[in-house]
Formats: sequence, C-alpha cells, structure tokens
Amino acid sequence: MTKKPPPWLDLSAPLSDKVRSQLCPRCRQPILRALVGHVAALDTRADPKPLTPVEELIARLQGRWTYCLRIHPALPPRLLNRGPEHIRAGNCRHLVVADHHCTRTPAPAEPHTAPEPDRLF
Repeated sequence: MTKKPPPWLDLSAPLSDKVRSQLCPRCRQPILRALVGHVAALDTRADPKPLTPVEELIARLQGRWTYCLRIHPALPPRLLNRGPEHIRAGNCRHLVVADHHCTRTPAPAEPHTAPEPDRLF
C-alpha cells in the first residue's frame, strides 16, 4: 500500500530528468516537462512535436532552446540539452523538440472611457 503524499507537497514540478507529459497551465496544450542539465538543472517545458532541421533552425532563430528527446525501450525518456557541440555534430539520432511556446493570447484590453464629471451647477 502506497502512502498518499501530504497536500502541501508540490508535485507539479519535476523532481528528476525523466520526462513527464502535462498540460500547460496557460494554454492547456500538451507539454513535456523535466529537469535538464547535470549541475544546475533547469525546469524545462517543451512542445512534444518533433522538429525537422529547418524547424529547429527557425526555433533557434526565435530564441527558443532545443532538446533531444531520448527514447530507449529499456529506459525512461529523457530530455538532453542541444548545445552548440551537439548541433555541430550533425543529425541527431533522437527526436529534437523545442521550448514550449504558449499559443494563448491575452484578452484584449477594454477601452477606458472617463465618465463625465457630475456637475452641480
């Protein structure tokens, strides 16, 4: 019997570099979430759609990071950072994914109209 975690424990943040699928809290699109990096791991949210080399180039030019989604039959999926050395090495054997880009647009601002001042005379 497994013990239920306490309610104050935040389980929404990843605790390891193993990839979990979630929904983005803003746009409700599916995302991949994991800690990426060996020394100072970053909480990463990535779009699950694999990229072609041209799409990866476009994502990098937009300022988005790209990652290798390593899928192995005997191991859990993991996200690996695609640094300059990794990209320079040529085609990757793994799937390449990019940082999540929220598609939700904020609601348009309502026009502010100043009310007419009340006149006593």
